[in-house]
Amino acid sequence: MEYRVRSGDTLTGIAAKFNVSLSALEGANPQISDSNLIHPNELVNIPTPAAPTHDPSPIPPRIVTYVVQSGDTMSSIAAAHNISLVTLEAANPNVANPDLIQTGEVLNIPGGACPTAPAAEDGTVPIGAVTYGRYDAGGQVNSWAIKACEIMGNPASYWVRGYEVLCARESSGNANAINTYDSNAHGPIQSDGHPLNCSRGVAQCIPETFASYHVAGTSTDIYDPVANIAASMRYVMNRYGVSSDGSNLASCVQQADPNRPPCGY
Repeated sequence: MEYRVRSGDTLTGIAAKFNVSLSALEGANPQISDSNLIHPNELVNIPTPAAPTHDPSPIPPRIVTYVVQSGDTMSSIAAAHNISLVTLEAANPNVANPDLIQTGEVLNIPGGACPTAPAAEDGTVPIGAVTYGRYDAGGQVNSWAIKACEIMGNPASYWVRGYEVLCARESSGNANAINTYDSNAHGPIQSDGHPLNCSRGVAQCIPETFASYHVAGTSTDIYDPVANIAASMRYVMNRYGVSSDGSNLASCVQQADPNRPPCGY
């Protein structure tokens, strides 16, 4: 896992934050020549903490979440996920009246089952349709960005250049990167073992953004780098007015501009 240094951070403080020894943290970051001098926005590798010597606490069953759509009932949702109505109701004790659920309400789906809801015509999907399989097919940011542009019908040149910068800053180009420490890192645990709202993937999309800006023809798996980059591209076009050819990407999105310091997007 990687941590982006904030103003006031020290290696000692970061080690304490993640429950690792200072020596282990220094050993995982040979690029830091002076352990007393780290800079905001610098990426620090966080080593895996040593395994506990006592028996770990039981891990609760993993769940995914589903956002109620217009016309849904508890019975239809249970059937779509191949679980019993009793099981679904037991996983959602917060639902006072199972016969009265509201559009937009978030339900827990036990057992890690994935919903079968189809993508809309524009490619967007319900947040419950997002999946969390780790990516191991290889490739680099430039090839993933080119493929995303092909699917979206966008000229690739500016997009590739900008996303090489953006993804280096967001995830060090790691398709399986996950941010477990910022303000988004909350919500029900998903099938990858992390809270729902964590930023994930090479362009660090949160599942809600990934679902809302999902591009038709790409995977619904948030760790798939082509799908992750495509959703991010669609997001910055909508949010920041980036043109389809990406020619104003660097000027509109500072995180994609190599001539300006890092800045979240």
